[in-house]
Amino acid sequence: MTRDGVTLTLQSETKQAQESLPIMDWEAPLDAIRGRFQAIAQVEFRKHRKRLGVLSAEQETAIEVLLMTTVNKVSHRALAQMRRLTETMG
Repeated sequence: MTRDGVTLTLQSETKQAQESLPIMDWEAPLDAIRGRFQAIAQVEFRKHRKRLGVLSAEQETAIEVLLMTTVNKVSHRALAQMRRLTETMG
C-alpha cells in the first residue's frame, strides 16, 4: 500500500469512528455545570451572610446578582471552550 493509500485509509477509519460515536447534546450538562457554580456561590453567600451586618432586601438582592454575574463571567470562557470542543466532535 502506498503512503497516500495509508493516509486515505486512516482518514476513512477516523471518519467512521467519529460517526459511530454516540451524538450527545452537551448543552444540558454544560448548563448544569454553570448551575452548580451558581449554587456554590449562593451557599457561600448564605454561610457568610452574618458577617455583612444589617442589609436591606435591596442590598441583599444586589449582592446575589453580583455573585451570579461574577460566576457567569468567570465560567464563561471555560464553558465556551467546552461548547466549541463538543461542536467540533459532533
